[in-house]
Amino acid sequence: MTKRSPSIRPWHGRHDHASELSTCQRWGAARVVGSVGSAAKVRYVCDDLGFDAAFDYHEGSPGQLLAPVAPEGIDVYYDNVGGEHLEAALGALRLHGRAALCGAISQYNAEEPALGPRNLGLMIGKRLTLHGFLVGDHVDRRPAFLEEMGGWLTEGRIRLAETIVDGVENAPSAFIGLMCGENVGKMLVRVGGD
Repeated sequence: MTKRSPSIRPWHGRHDHASELSTCQRWGAARVVGSVGSAAKVRYVCDDLGFDAAFDYHEGSPGQLLAPVAPEGIDVYYDNVGGEHLEAALGALRLHGRAALCGAISQYNAEEPALGPRNLGLMIGKRLTLHGFLVGDHVDRRPAFLEEMGGWLTEGRIRLAETIVDGVENAPSAFIGLMCGENVGKMLVRVGGD
């Protein structure tokens, strides 16, 4: 398998993707870049997780911010954001690029339907593949996933980040914090003792 370079993955600060880099590199990514929700998260994914580059999507449009960190374009894009992030990725995907779509959090609370991405026509000339999926589509692969991922966790090859809020009474503020990107990794609410 030939390594293709580079790839992007918008992390967006709402989900735990601490294992993303190792997984991407294991599958042949020569370069991994990400979009995150703060300067602190840029440092985290680059310094702690080893991403090659990242940008804070609050600093401008994803398309403008992606160009300097992936000047040659991207081959693979994992999307859980939709909207401007997907549009930026479509613009940057190279010939025969692929995108896995599993969410569109930027549009979940929109009061009006999204107008784009406006550049879907690029799929034709670039011969792009976009594939939507849900975790439930792959239930049959769960045992193999648990075995492999469990081994990686035990060996320390995969690290998980968690933000823990204590007390069920704090669940509403934890949820709001999750939606505002205040967490690093999974946002958990601890109920009861340790």
